Amino acid sequence: MVRLRIASAIIAVLVLLGMTSVCLAHRAPGCLTTIEWNELAGQTEIVHRLHTHDAELGVGSALGLPGLSVGDIEGRAHIALYVEENFQIRVGENELKLELIGAELSGNYILVYQELPGRLPQNIMIRDDILRDAFPTQLNQVNIKDGASIHSLVFTKKDDWLGYNFLEQQK
Repeated sequence: MVRLRIASAIIAVLVLLGMTSVCLAHRAPGCLTTIEWNELAGQTEIVHRLHTHDAELGVGSALGLPGLSVGDIEGRAHIALYVEENFQIRVGENELKLELIGAELSGNYILVYQELPGRLPQNIMIRDDILRDAFPTQLNQVNIKDGASIHSLVFTKKDDWLGYNFLEQQK
């Protein structure tokens, strides 16, 4: 009977320790950007997806706005302008002028939209510093749709500009 109680106590402690580690788990900060040619619209569409909590804390910290909220239009505008400032595409030494369309909430995420009239050139360089100034472990993934394939660039703390050469002929 004593052994059974000791075994039960050990199992209970192990279960509690396991639950504690799950409770302490933290989602790593990250941003997902997709770049895709829209044939019908005749433009390249860029969508940035940031977790709302990361966007509020990170952009609020970077801009000195501790009460920044995605819940109001002014907060979303600050985040959209921050994203515009921290994401660039260039060809050679020439930065492409991306048009900021806006931002909206989608569940636990804020989506920031940009467009570029026409297709991207064959060889591009991308800089994605979104929230990397706020979170040292920030990972930004840029998915580029190239014909039927999707290729990813991953930006970490040490990355500046990463290049991509389209496989499918850009027209």
